[in-house]
Amino acid sequence: MVTARKRGVAAAAAALIVAILALGLGTAAQAQSEGTAPHLAIREIDGSDPGEVKVTFLWTGPEAALSSLVLREDGDTQSADVTGFRNAGGSAVTAVVVDTSDSMGDSGALAATKDLLREWTTKLSGNDEIALVSYTGQAHVEAQPTTSAETLLRSIDDLVVPRDAKSALYDGIRRASLLTADRAAHLGNVLVITDGGDDSSTADLDQTAAAVAKSGAALFVIDLQHDGGTDRGSLQSIVDRTGGAIFDAPGVEDLEKAFDEATMTMQKQYVASYESGAEQGDVGISLTLDGVEQRGSFVVGSKAQGAGTAEVLVSSKSVGPSFLRGQSAGLLAIALLGLAFGLGTYAFVALTMRTEEGLDAVLRPYEEGGLAVEEEDHGLAQTAFLQRAVEMTEDFAERQGLLDKVARMLERADIPLRAAEALFFYVAAGAILGFLGFLLWGFSTGAMVLLLLLLGPPAAINYLAGKRSKAFQSQLPDTLQLLAGSLRAGYSLLQGVETVSREVEEPMGKELRRVMTEAQLGRDVEEALDGVAERMESPDFAWAVMAIRIQREVGGNLSELLDTVSETMVQRERLRRDINSLTAEGKISAIILGLLPVGLGFFMYTMNPDYMAPLGAETLGRIMLGLALVAALIGFAWMKKIISIET
Repeated sequence: MVTARKRGVAAAAAALIVAILALGLGTAAQAQSEGTAPHLAIREIDGSDPGEVKVTFLWTGPEAALSSLVLREDGDTQSADVTGFRNAGGSAVTAVVVDTSDSMGDSGALAATKDLLREWTTKLSGNDEIALVSYTGQAHVEAQPTTSAETLLRSIDDLVVPRDAKSALYDGIRRASLLTADRAAHLGNVLVITDGGDDSSTADLDQTAAAVAKSGAALFVIDLQHDGGTDRGSLQSIVDRTGGAIFDAPGVEDLEKAFDEATMTMQKQYVASYESGAEQGDVGISLTLDGVEQRGSFVVGSKAQGAGTAEVLVSSKSVGPSFLRGQSAGLLAIALLGLAFGLGTYAFVALTMRTEEGLDAVLRPYEEGGLAVEEEDHGLAQTAFLQRAVEMTEDFAERQGLLDKVARMLERADIPLRAAEALFFYVAAGAILGFLGFLLWGFSTGAMVLLLLLLGPPAAINYLAGKRSKAFQSQLPDTLQLLAGSLRAGYSLLQGVETVSREVEEPMGKELRRVMTEAQLGRDVEEALDGVAERMESPDFAWAVMAIRIQREVGGNLSELLDTVSETMVQRERLRRDINSLTAEGKISAIILGLLPVGLGFFMYTMNPDYMAPLGAETLGRIMLGLALVAALIGFAWMKKIISIET
């Protein structure tokens, strides 16, 4: 019997694949970079008084552009007054990080740096503080933040070259950012003077950038490029994230000019004040200067600094094909997402509709006593291309011995799919979604997504099959009693099976109706019943079929025999429930112990990402994480073995 529903299922499967592709392309289009503005950075937002919210920002562009500042709150343009940071009564703490490696000493750069620092220190005024950090193979705090010029001059004089070829640049920057974080009332700056990269820090680049961002400091770098060893790209990535600038000094003779530019730029801090219209909750703001936009947010009644301003950071890498990166990328993304949503909804509805296709529909003419009419094949694969692909999958799976296993799994779960079609769409969906995972999230996350995609469908089928098998098992005693009653009423075995199949619910009713259909087609009723026991993996039903076979061979009262078998099964079910009650505590303990490490790890990562970062960023951390996962799985399997009692 041909119906339109099967064609709907076929269209749904194709629609689902198209939706997946469209969703992936739409996501890729949405992920395009909008660029970064390294010379405009929101440093602090003081929303303690909604009547006068103060936004402190760094602007390294021309001061004349400040008159054209556009400040928006939740998208609405606000009237803002801009004044200098010092004029607004602000104070800063600057942590100077000096490279004291061999190359700095040999080139004379360290001596020139000390002279410039001495001159700068004597010009200190107000509440501004300066700290001093030096590094070679390790980072050392030479002076804590202080306003005392005398203390700073002594620390500067103590800077010497320890004849260490190592360079712990990242550790030096982290130590300096911690010094600025300890002065919450001050605006933090980190000034690095270096001529080399990093080769001995305990922290990596991501951890260093996170530490600077968390402290709220801006990073300024004087890059002495005379030996070509500066890791410019890494330093620039931190500057892009935290604000600040890099100043080039190709030779020692250029150091003074670069130092003056850096110190002058650090003075280019401004405060924009405006009256907020928000009364509570999170508020988003944006600053626009000369076409450069920077965004942030704050909570009404609180003060946010550095990473607490929730600065919006966007990726600088392009994702997806070039035609998705044009001006129409947004509209294209919206169209693709709409198409994906519509097709995905249609596919979900079509695939979840209960249809009467499959074995029942094919065998119904025999059940009704009519003649079977030859029908054309109407599987999910309707097009020639899909049919050829399914045939190739079928041939390969059959050679590998997978086809029969998949067919049995689908039969147990009562899923009306051909094994070859199920295998093809399983592999196709896994390949497409796995590719999108690698494309959008990288190798590690993509591999995890692919693993879930490969394990998910078999697990879902096993779950459905197990649920159906349990329902079948629970119906068995009542079914045998009904069959015994039918036999006592004078029915034959086949008539009794037909009567009971109309009375009991699924899945027992469907399986017995299949027995009747197979019997009408000429199969022995005992073999058909054995097929049910094998398909449902029910040893109890197999024993009942064995009892029927023995009775038919040697004679006896079949109804009394079925009553006895039914009572035995009831007692066995009672014993199973008693065992489940006694082992419930052990099962709950196993579940809690299995989920506790995962939950605790997620909580710790949420509360302190920097603390958990080495587990994923360092080789030793990955090894420990892998060993912990293996040990947890072994422990979980051990506990499951202990609490599992065969009945």
